[in-house]
Amino acid sequence: MHDECPRCGSKKVIPDLPLYVSVTTAGGSGGGGADVVILGAPQAWIFKEPVYGGLTVCVCGECGHAELRANNFRKLYQTHEKTRPA
Repeated sequence: MHDECPRCGSKKVIPDLPLYVSVTTAGGSGGGGADVVILGAPQAWIFKEPVYGGLTVCVCGECGHAELRANNFRKLYQTHEKTRPA
């Protein structure tokens, strides 16, 4: 969706915005980037070898359509393939 919105065809696309998750607690609010994670060794008790992919979002300035994109997607997929049952 970087050049054109797949929903309305508009060229008013804002690419690669960071996606933030905000959590409000009694002591205030916090926020940070959103991630996807896959475990390279899910059977391990402590060293599970996590692989992270930060999420960004592209937003259409005409209709509001939004799409997520994961960074580090190749490493995520390689780890997924490695951990799948045969």
